[in-house]
Amino acid sequence: MRLEAEPVHPEVAPAQPAGPRATVLLVDDRPENLVALEAILSPLGHELVYAASGEEALRELLRRDVALILLDVMMPGLDGIETARMVRERERTRSVPIVFLTAISRDAEEIARGYEAGGVDYVTKPFDPHVLRSKVATFVELWQSKELLKGQAQLLHANELAALERAGEERNRALIEAMPQQVWTADRNGSLDYVNERCVDYFGIEAERLLAEGWISVLHPEDVPRALDRWQASLATGEPYEIDFRLRRADGLCRWHLGRAVPLLDESRAVVSWLGTNTDIDDQRRAEEAQRFLLAAGSLLGSSLEVERTLAGATELIVERLGEWCALFLREDETLRALTVAHRDPKLRGVAQELAEAFAADAASPLARVLASGRMQLETLDLEPLEGEARRLGLLRALGLKDIVCVPLVVRGDVVGVIVLGHEGGAREYRLDDLMVLEELARRASVALENARLYEEVERQAQAAGVLASVADGVFLVDGRGRIQLWNRAAEAITGLRADAVQGKRVADVLAGWEELEGIVPVVSTPGTEEQPETVPLDVDGKELWLSVSGVRSGDGTVFAFRDLTATRVVEAMKSDFVATVSHELRTPLAAIYGAAMTVNRSDVELEPEIKMRLLEVIVEESDRLARIVNDLLLASQLEARRLATNVERCDPRAIAENVVATAQLAAPEGIELVVRGSRAAAVSADGGHLHQVLANLVDNAIKYSPGGGKVELALQAEGGSVRFLVRDQGLGIPRGEHRRIFEKFYRLDPNMTGGVGGTGLGLYICRELVRRLGGRIWVEPNQPRGSVFVVEVPRAEGKAAAKKKRTART
Repeated sequence: MRLEAEPVHPEVAPAQPAGPRATVLLVDDRPENLVALEAILSPLGHELVYAASGEEALRELLRRDVALILLDVMMPGLDGIETARMVRERERTRSVPIVFLTAISRDAEEIARGYEAGGVDYVTKPFDPHVLRSKVATFVELWQSKELLKGQAQLLHANELAALERAGEERNRALIEAMPQQVWTADRNGSLDYVNERCVDYFGIEAERLLAEGWISVLHPEDVPRALDRWQASLATGEPYEIDFRLRRADGLCRWHLGRAVPLLDESRAVVSWLGTNTDIDDQRRAEEAQRFLLAAGSLLGSSLEVERTLAGATELIVERLGEWCALFLREDETLRALTVAHRDPKLRGVAQELAEAFAADAASPLARVLASGRMQLETLDLEPLEGEARRLGLLRALGLKDIVCVPLVVRGDVVGVIVLGHEGGAREYRLDDLMVLEELARRASVALENARLYEEVERQAQAAGVLASVADGVFLVDGRGRIQLWNRAAEAITGLRADAVQGKRVADVLAGWEELEGIVPVVSTPGTEEQPETVPLDVDGKELWLSVSGVRSGDGTVFAFRDLTATRVVEAMKSDFVATVSHELRTPLAAIYGAAMTVNRSDVELEPEIKMRLLEVIVEESDRLARIVNDLLLASQLEARRLATNVERCDPRAIAENVVATAQLAAPEGIELVVRGSRAAAVSADGGHLHQVLANLVDNAIKYSPGGGKVELALQAEGGSVRFLVRDQGLGIPRGEHRRIFEKFYRLDPNMTGGVGGTGLGLYICRELVRRLGGRIWVEPNQPRGSVFVVEVPRAEGKAAAKKKRTART
C-alpha cells in the first residue's frame, strides 16, 4: 500500500536537506494504527508506504528502497521480530534502520531479542507525536545525508565533502537537541564525545565535564558495577546496550532511567561509534516497586493473626524501601506503647528503640498531634538543643534522622496507633507516591489489627461456641454476607456435611433451596422471644431432609437452630398410609358382611339353601378377617405402650408348628402346599400364644406373597441353646435393601397394593416385638432361586441361660 503525503504548509513544514525524497515503510496489522501513524508523520512530507503484515512488508522491500521501517512487534503470522531478522538477512536492506512499535514491555528478554534482530529503538503505544516525529525525522535526515553524500561523492572535492558532512552533523545534532530524551554518542571504545542539552539541563553540569568524567560521575553508586559490566559486554560483542539505572539529578535526587545504545557500523560491519539515549522511567519503576511492596506487605500482614510478629515484619519492609528508622505505636488508654521498632543498620537497633520510647513519652511530639487529628504529619526535625530534650536530640543525631512522617492507624473510625518513619535525607526526599504507599500500608496494618482484635473476641466466645457444638440440635452461624461461620457437630451429623467443607460458603451453596425458604424461616431479633419454628424441606447432596428451623439475630449475623424431622415425617407419612390402608382393610370385610347380610335378609327373593349357606359363610369369614385386623391394631397399641403381658413357660415347638399349619390349611387357596418339617425339638421357653401368633402371621404372609401358588414350609431346627422356626415360600421375595425395614411399624412392601396384596403393615412389626419379649430373634433371608425365608429363634427351656450368653457374644 502506498500513500503520497499531502503538501505541508510552509509554516509547519520541517526543514529538510536538499536530497532525495525519503520513503518510510509503516508496518502494522491494525488499520487504525496505520491511520494514527499517517496523521503523525504526514507533516514531515515523506513518502509513506503501508504494510498490514510482515509478509507484505517483505514484498514492499523487494519493490522499493526505504529510509526507515516502523515495525509493529505483535502481529499475527510473521511477527515483528522475525520480520526484522529477515530484513537484516538481505544485503540490500541490512542497513535500513528499524524502529519497533510496541506497548511498554517489562520483559527485558523480549527487548533484547528486538535489538538482536536489528532494531535501533522502541517506540511505545500510545505514541507521543512529538517524540515519534522527532525520531523519524532524525533517522530520515541521516538517510538523506547518506544519500546526498553518495550522490555528491564523485562531484565534490574532499573539502566540499567534509563541509557537507559537518553540515549533516549539525543538522542531526539540531534534531537531537529537539528530542525530549537524553541523547549521547560515544566513539568505538565507549568514550563520550557528545551529549545533548537535555543531559546538561538534567545533571546541572557542563557538557565538557560530563564528557570528561563519563556516566560514572552521575550514576547511583549501587548501579555502577552492573552498568559497567553490561557496557563492557556490549563493547566486546558489538551488541546493543540496554540497562536500567538511577541517574542523579542536579538537585541531588536520583531517578530511574532506561539506557539504550546501538552501534553504528561501517561497510565492513565494524563498530565506528555508538548512539544512545536515556529515557526517564522513574514513575513507572516506582509504581511497580510500590505494587510489589504493598503485595509483600499485604501477604505478610495476612499470613498470621499474631499481630506483633506480622507488624514487626511490616516495619522491616518499610525501612528497607522508604527510610532508615521505623516504629509502630499502639494506643493503650491515654498512653502510647512502641509495639515494634526497626532500623536499617542492625547495630543501631538499641538506639532506635530508645528513640521510640522517647517519642512515646513526649505528650507534645508529632505522634500526639496525629492521634488528635487523625491525619498524616510530615515534619522536618529541629536539631537545635531544646530545654528538656537533650536525650531525644542525641538519639536523633546518633541515627542521623532529619525528618519524620507520622501516619495514623484507624480502626472503625478510631485512631488506635501511629506508624512513624524517619529519614536521614530531609523531608524534600519524600515524594507524593511514597507518602501514598505509606498511607496504604497503614490502612492494611489497621486491618491486621482489627482482625487480631476480632480473633481475640472469637477466642472469648470459644466457650459459648463449644456449648453450641455439643447441643443435640443442629446450629449454624451466618455472618452479614450470608456466609457460614459456625457449623456444630449436630449439624454435621444431621446433614452429613463436615464443618470444614461448609465454613466460609454461602448457605444457598450448601443447602439447595435455602434462598426460597429463607423468607419463611422465623428469625427473631431478641433472644428468648417466642417464635414457632418452621418445618421446611431441604435437598442435601441429593437427600431430602425435613428440618424444623428458627433463627436469632446476633451481632452482625444470625444463628439458626434446626432439628431433623425427616424420620418423624416418614412416620407421619406411614401413619397416613396406615390410616388409608386400615380404612380400606376395614371397609372391605364390612362391605362383604353388609352385602351378604342384606341379601339373606331380602323378603322378595327366595334364596336356595346352598346360596344362603354360602352367604352366611362369607359373613363368618369376613367377620373373622375384621376381628383379626382389630386384634392387630389393639395388639400393636399394647406393644407400643408396653402393656402386653407375657407368660413365658415350657412349650412344645412341634405341636405349635403343626397347629399353625393345620389352621392355615383351612383357609389356604388352591395351589398352596403347606408342609411341616423337622423332628420333634426340645421344649422352648416362650409364651405359647404369642409364639403361635408369630408363626401364624409369618405363614399367612408367605401364603399372601405367593400369588402364583407353591410350597410354604414351616421347618424346625435345633441350634445350640435355641430352637429355630424357618418359614420358607417360593413367592415374590423381598429385595435385600428392604430386609431391615419390613419389620418397621406401618411399613408395607407394596404400599399401593399394585400386586394385589393387602395388609395393615403391622404384622411383621408385631412379630418382631413379640419375639423380642420372648428373648429371641427374627430376621429374613432370600430363598433361592425365589421367595423368602423368615427365621424365628427362641431359647430352649433348659438352655435359656446358654442361649442368652450366645446372643450377647454375637452382639
